[in-house]
Amino acid sequence: MNNNLDIVYVLKKDIEPEELRYSLRSVEKYFPHRFIWFVGGCPTGIKPDRWLKHEQTGGTKWERVKSSLIEICKQPELSEDFYLFNDDFFILKPPTGEFINMTDGTIERRITEIVTRSGSSGYTRQLKDLKVHLSYRGYDTISFAVHMPFLVNKTNLLTLLKSRDQHQMFRGLYGNVYKVPYIYHKDCKIYDKENIPGKDWDYLSTTEVSFQFGKVGEWIRETFKEPSRFEIFGG
Repeated sequence: MNNNLDIVYVLKKDIEPEELRYSLRSVEKYFPHRFIWFVGGCPTGIKPDRWLKHEQTGGTKWERVKSSLIEICKQPELSEDFYLFNDDFFILKPPTGEFINMTDGTIERRITEIVTRSGSSGYTRQLKDLKVHLSYRGYDTISFAVHMPFLVNKTNLLTLLKSRDQHQMFRGLYGNVYKVPYIYHKDCKIYDKENIPGKDWDYLSTTEVSFQFGKVGEWIRETFKEPSRFEIFGG
């Protein structure tokens, strides 16, 4: 796996730091990289390798995230290819071989899975809209909405974000437009308070509720006890 690529976290200004702190601990332990970048916010007590101080703009969450992605993709020091992380992503094992983006099947399959588990929502409506958006333009409709790192090229992402072809579910759009290589991987997000990852899991994601109040949160705090180099005040 290439250890000369950077990792980017897009963070809101007032982000709570706890999940991020443990995400960074897992990354430092298991995920080879060059620099870790924050764009947008930076919680007190955490110091990344690079911080792009950026006032996010826009009336919706997507518009604010897009404004940060556009700014980070303009940075000449950022590696040409980079990994996009969320603060609730955790690495449980060292990746083997070259990193390849992951999908759990088609967008239609993803919608069916979510609706079966928890019913329709704004999220599933966005997925349906993305499927129509891609189909109309003749692209595949593979789902890249799994809660794991996403490898992108900054030039391609910037082009897409500035084009008329943009969509708020930009991972799915990017993956299908640029026909990125992928492997099938079951989504790794734990939503409830009872479950913990299996011994064979290599990635993990949580919700605010499952991390704060669930067994998976306890498991993460027990597994990654040691502070990372990014914690300037320790644990």
